[in-house]
Amino acid sequence: MATDRTWARAARDAWPVVVVLALCPIVAVLAPGPAGPLARIRELIEDERSLGLFFEPSVHAWAAARPPLLGIAQFAYVGVHLPVMLGVLAWTWFARPRAFPLARNTFVCAQALATIGYVLVPTAPPRMVPEAGYGADLVQTGQHGLERLAMSPYAAMPSGHAAFALIAAGIVATQARSRAVRLAALAYPVVVLGEIMVTGNHLWLDAVAGAAVAGAGFALARGLSAVRMSRRLRSLPT
Repeated sequence: MATDRTWARAARDAWPVVVVLALCPIVAVLAPGPAGPLARIRELIEDERSLGLFFEPSVHAWAAARPPLLGIAQFAYVGVHLPVMLGVLAWTWFARPRAFPLARNTFVCAQALATIGYVLVPTAPPRMVPEAGYGADLVQTGQHGLERLAMSPYAAMPSGHAAFALIAAGIVATQARSRAVRLAALAYPVVVLGEIMVTGNHLWLDAVAGAAVAGAGFALARGLSAVRMSRRLRSLPT
């Protein structure tokens, strides 16, 4: 009986996460042709150049000269990002149940906001701009096969990787008891920032936008918590 209640609670707590993740293939279906997304990334590249801060191709070239490092970064970009975020949420559900609603709602709100951005302002990753200085083998990555069905190839702005790295780090840094684990959590977004630039999938401006999405998701989640608490207090007998 207790097991049935546990599964019911798990399903109730997990469904918002499932819903927002299910938006990814929908965004992929709605992805437009390349003209608009490529124009937007070229504008962002010019913005960085105007600031003298378009250094991502050099970062990629450094990693490309070290194929094992680039291979690890490419694998991590595809295979580590989401499992880490979901793993952190699962850990919070089991080990810090009081913190779970805010953690989950922050992720859900951030993912919803990022999805809106991908639909309204689809932006190509910088590796798709041949003249930007990335390797030709990167240009078509993510435009075919299962990866193309799971996510739009024009979902570079904001960077979901940067947003969710910050959210996961914030959860662990505030909830873990081990100082070493908290320090590792704080280092994680820095590692992800390097990964997304090394692989040519994002500019640093995309990461800044991802950080803004993470902050907005947290603010929305806090607002939802405040509304629910206010409703509970009003429902108490006087």
